[in-house]
Amino acid sequence: MAIIKPQRQPDFIKAKKSLGQNFCIDERIPEEIIRRLAATSQHQIWEIGPGKGALTTRLTETGAAMQLFEIDDRLREPLTREFPDAKIIWGDFLELPDSALPALVRPLLVCGNLPYYCGTPIIRRFLENGPLAERLVFLLQQEVAIKAAAPVNHREYSFLSLHTAFFARASVGGTYPPSSFAPPPKINSSILILEPLSLNESERQRRFKALKFASFLFNQRRKMALPLLRRQFKDTDWDARFALQGIDAKARPENISPDQMLELFAPLED
Repeated sequence: MAIIKPQRQPDFIKAKKSLGQNFCIDERIPEEIIRRLAATSQHQIWEIGPGKGALTTRLTETGAAMQLFEIDDRLREPLTREFPDAKIIWGDFLELPDSALPALVRPLLVCGNLPYYCGTPIIRRFLENGPLAERLVFLLQQEVAIKAAAPVNHREYSFLSLHTAFFARASVGGTYPPSSFAPPPKINSSILILEPLSLNESERQRRFKALKFASFLFNQRRKMALPLLRRQFKDTDWDARFALQGIDAKARPENISPDQMLELFAPLED
């Protein structure tokens, strides 16, 4: 078993359960995030939830322009002292209006050890609203990371998998045990790597439209898709559409690929 070397952090600040805080104490995690992020001095990095700065310390070594987003005001003094060159926005990232986000002056990279309760909403915000980043590298609960990157016919392929595939290329990195954090969570955590797709507004809206219909199917994911669609949307010749896309008439939602979902639903009117 690999040895976990604790990060140098202000120990007097204890994790808040209400904020979903689990501070990283395993140096392998920032090492992998740095490697996956592939940052240079030509990049701009946004770190969501720097906490005690375990990852931030390594990020500053890249020479990239640093922007931190932190909700815990108790960390104001140590973060400001330790990272004087980083710009810090205090508050809940999900509550910040787009107009309050920093201007992009260099290619953007985004990373963070995300609290379990808000990992998926933060990812959705970046994929749906931007700003467009070269790469997003997040540590979050293993189950969510696997679902976000699951391919068609995988047992974890879900609406989250489809949503992610519509807006990014996704893959899963290393998985880390509860002992990598203080306090230790009850489940494993994994690194999720996302490379957002560059889509024009027309194509983005096309994908949003397809997601509305796909969500109906995944709400009943164990049932065959064709009978569900026949009953719910009677004015469409679903048999013809399934045949055109080469989809088996007995397919369940988990058997229909993102490309097939897009072609199947995007032409529909709201």
